[in-house]
Amino acid sequence: MITQWLICISETGWFEHWDWRARGAPPAEDLIPVRRPQSSKRNRHIPVTAYSMTNDGHIVLESGLEHDLLRRVDRDPSVRWIIAQPFRLAWDGTRPGFHTPDLLTLHVDGSVIVWDAKALVDQDSKFQAAVAATTEACAAVGWGYEVFSGLDDTEKLNLLWLHGFRRSPPWLERFKSQVLAAAQGGTTFEELFALDDGSGEAISCIWHLVWTGALRVDITTLLEPSSFVEYVEAGNVRR
Repeated sequence: MITQWLICISETGWFEHWDWRARGAPPAEDLIPVRRPQSSKRNRHIPVTAYSMTNDGHIVLESGLEHDLLRRVDRDPSVRWIIAQPFRLAWDGTRPGFHTPDLLTLHVDGSVIVWDAKALVDQDSKFQAAVAATTEACAAVGWGYEVFSGLDDTEKLNLLWLHGFRRSPPWLERFKSQVLAAAQGGTTFEELFALDDGSGEAISCIWHLVWTGALRVDITTLLEPSSFVEYVEAGNVRR
């Protein structure tokens, strides 16, 4: 299988075919989207513009499933940059084709993960061929590749809830130290919420600290007053 990479670099804004055999991996941090998703009669996806705290800017996505993926990686402390529609692959062989992955995440350790978001029910033979080609192409340049097929209802709803607290509240510094000290060694939401004076400000800070990862909780389970919450060292916090 011979693979061609089509990329677009932020410095020039020009499309170019990247010779990965001679030049290695494309410059991930300089990539910009190779296309902008649009709705049409033939395309049932509805593009959405989502704000990324990681990028401090908007990202154009193609589906709700991609938005679910963005909400997950956007609070990952290892991710430092996110790119949608990062490049286009074309390949020949017995089943020639082309494919544009959905997202690319650049991590603080320099590693790169390329993502496709596709529900299990939609992973047909054409998509599986694209997965095989993309896996091989990414491996050739030292990048990872993953397929995101969705979240279960509990994690999805928890992330939607936490998404509303992703911005730092103005009064965070008034409560942060007290909240984190109370969570040393582990506690519960009920005990943390008791720190609030009735204004709701401490509670909003608690939820923001959960979003950043400063407070760790299992978001794959139902969040209740009795849910276990613990303080996480600053090095493992999103921001």
